[in-house]
Amino acid sequence: MLTAYSIESGALKQSPGARDAATLGRAVWIDVWEPKPEEIALVEQVAGVRVRPPERLDRFYVADQVETTDGQTTLRALLLAGLEQHRPKLIPVTFVRSKGPMVSISRGSPGGLAWLAAECPNCLPATADDMFAALLDMLVDHSTNVLDGVGGDLDEIDRKLFQHHTTAKRRFMILTSARERTRQLEAVLTELGYQREVLVKLRRSVLSFRRLVGILRERSKDASLSKKLGEFEHELNAITEAQVDLANTAAFMLDGAVGYITILQSKTINIMTVLGILLTPPVLIASIYGMNFKFMPELQWEWGYAWALGLMVVSVLLAFLFVRLRGWL
Repeated sequence: MLTAYSIESGALKQSPGARDAATLGRAVWIDVWEPKPEEIALVEQVAGVRVRPPERLDRFYVADQVETTDGQTTLRALLLAGLEQHRPKLIPVTFVRSKGPMVSISRGSPGGLAWLAAECPNCLPATADDMFAALLDMLVDHSTNVLDGVGGDLDEIDRKLFQHHTTAKRRFMILTSARERTRQLEAVLTELGYQREVLVKLRRSVLSFRRLVGILRERSKDASLSKKLGEFEHELNAITEAQVDLANTAAFMLDGAVGYITILQSKTINIMTVLGILLTPPVLIASIYGMNFKFMPELQWEWGYAWALGLMVVSVLLAFLFVRLRGWL
């Protein structure tokens, strides 16, 4: 499948399903995904380039990111996609720069890169030569949106985890309800796992583009393009720093969640231990009077049963008082 993009009335307009050479010839950007042989041949004829679809991704490192042959520059990188379906994934993307329209080829993203263009409607190239810079603008805008979304989600997780924004009464009710707190912590760990996956894959995507921009900047002889690439490199570095900050925040929350789980486990063990302490004296008394020796004075005593029960109650009260004085309960 392919989509052609052209500039009309100051906007980037797409022509989905374009199959004629005239429409593709007027385009500044031809986006191809999951291409068929006939579509590759049509794009090669119109753009005058050699199109090689990206291979299936089996690692996050991309080799041979920049190739220059026969007047065309082939660029390869990884792009974070699938956030709309809540299934983040890295898709391999290849960009082909030449005298004709920019060509992008991708795998694993239904609809190609239309979602990327929709996120940044103001990223317009002045000419076909500037389309790669516009695509980098889209990438920066997309990465910023991802970071904003992750930051907002982490703030929500932070409130659920630490409960510092709730009233004292509500916080007491949640912290004293082991079942509700356990369910809440399970949800927090699940959400943290997803956010961590997004941040890791975003970092790998940005790193691939940083490497691509760095190599292209070293090889470029165009001073104007080198300046733009330097600006993008600075922005990508800033995105990486923001990603590291959010990753550290997520790691801190993970440690906090594990700490709360440890506290819950300690409370449970503490309760079971205290119950054992309270029940030990009456069990000892019952064991003594449960012995079957022939000569036991209390066996013939009229008040022996009441005496044994009374000793059990008194022993429990004394053990409870001891536990309270020690601060164990």
